[in-house]
Amino acid sequence: MKDVVQHSLGYHMVSYADDTYVLVKGPTLNDIVKNAEECIGTHLAFLKAKGMVTNLSKTEAVIFSNDKLATKASLSVDGETFYTADNMKVLGVTFDHRLNWTKQVDKVIEKGRKLNSGLKFIRKKLNKEQFLKVLTSQYYGTCFYGCNVWMAKNTYKDVRRLNALHYRSLRIVAKDYKRIMSRQKLDEIGRARPSTWYKFSTTSLVIKVVTRQEPKRLATMLAENMFTERRKPFRPKFFNKADLRIGRQALVNRCDMLMNDLDFDWMIDLTDDMIRRNVKFHLNMITK
Repeated sequence: MKDVVQHSLGYHMVSYADDTYVLVKGPTLNDIVKNAEECIGTHLAFLKAKGMVTNLSKTEAVIFSNDKLATKASLSVDGETFYTADNMKVLGVTFDHRLNWTKQVDKVIEKGRKLNSGLKFIRKKLNKEQFLKVLTSQYYGTCFYGCNVWMAKNTYKDVRRLNALHYRSLRIVAKDYKRIMSRQKLDEIGRARPSTWYKFSTTSLVIKVVTRQEPKRLATMLAENMFTERRKPFRPKFFNKADLRIGRQALVNRCDMLMNDLDFDWMIDLTDDMIRRNVKFHLNMITK
């Protein structure tokens, strides 16, 4: 269960199951550190008042900034000092302090390579159709978990690495261990490239948020930044408000890029299965 609390002092607390994260902001690095210390101190006082024991040594902090000093800042809370890191793992996704996602891609590549040996063994026991189901549910589901968060803005080098990982798995499907088949031929197997996985995942999420208004906070944010063109009243457009790299990661700006790539009318009152089929069709993801 996810819960978001906005404090009157300007910070957000996000909870999912037993994980809790606090987001603070400020105009300068010193302001961010000061606000973070005040915020953490407030939470510790609350927990102590409830009789709970806290361990600051297990507390992690990352400052999202291009400032080189952001990874060396120190926070002093309740007589203890800890330092900010250059990355943090949040619900299985590694957030780099510059939000360039290279560290996350590194982990995906490593995970995929470890799975490949197991896939080769499984391929010997299953026919092609059975193995494709395993590949989709286990391999892609594991490697591209959370791709609608971290795959939006990668460097050209990272995209090439992800594509190489993708085609290695397809060669196992085709039993092309000598790398004879071309990538065009492997595409005929019917499994989408990583960039298409990202577009499908993000587009499906946005459609559900806008049509069902859940979660409410995210739906409101999208609505405030959405407009329609007169000639295409059912096709949404989103204002692009950010020039910096971190701002371009915002869902609003990702939506603007997606809607420019996709050519379909806005879908309302569709079931999950209908949304999936429609988005797959418009992203050329039909496998048969």
